[in-house]
Amino acid sequence: MARLEELLDQAAEALLRGDLAALPALTEAIDSETGSAAADVPGAERLREKADRNARLAQAAARGVRAARGRLSEIASGPVLTTYDALGRRASVPLPQVAAKRL
Repeated sequence: MARLEELLDQAAEALLRGDLAALPALTEAIDSETGSAAADVPGAERLREKADRNARLAQAAARGVRAARGRLSEIASGPVLTTYDALGRRASVPLPQVAAKRL
């Protein structure tokens, strides 16, 4: 069970660092350890708490990735001016691309 706790902690650290590339190997190791871990009640509770923590961290990481994708999409679409009319309706006006000039 100590090995499983260690793997769950490593997964949490990887999520906090943003090291998403480390997660597949850690997930595989966690899955293989899960069947062999004999847990007492307090140990099982610790594992559940760590798994819940990791689930929250993974959800936060997914939100961050979605936000980054959205931002990259906005940047790729070019400059846009967002305005609002008197009724509060949003309107986006694409701005013309201006070539940068060297001084």
